[in-house]
Amino acid sequence: MEKLELKHLAPYLPYGLKYDLPDMVNGGRTIEVMDWDNIMDVIVVDDYKPILRPLSDLTKEVEIDGEIFVPQSNLSYISKDYLRWFSAEDMLSDVPYNDIQLLLEWHFDVFGLIEKCLAIDINTLEQ
Repeated sequence: MEKLELKHLAPYLPYGLKYDLPDMVNGGRTIEVMDWDNIMDVIVVDDYKPILRPLSDLTKEVEIDGEIFVPQSNLSYISKDYLRWFSAEDMLSDVPYNDIQLLLEWHFDVFGLIEKCLAIDINTLEQ
């Protein structure tokens, strides 16, 4: 079973990545912002998971920092045809760095962490 590693989280840190923190006492959950001070806790504790957008959200309207837009239309390389067959691994090897940087800033799951149960799909959280 693959584990969450620093290499998966570090690229997101400049962009205020949030993570899900289970409340062991009250049974609820808390959303916290990940930073260099708490990143090791997130890696070591299996219940802490980053909150990311699935790549399928690239063609949907999303709200990021109060702005509503379709992310794919702001990327230079990723066409709708490309989105039909690509995987997270293809993304990292084929997509230009500038596009990857935007995907990290927008908290898209470029490492396939959601499907490996190492991250939480933002669409599954209660609003």
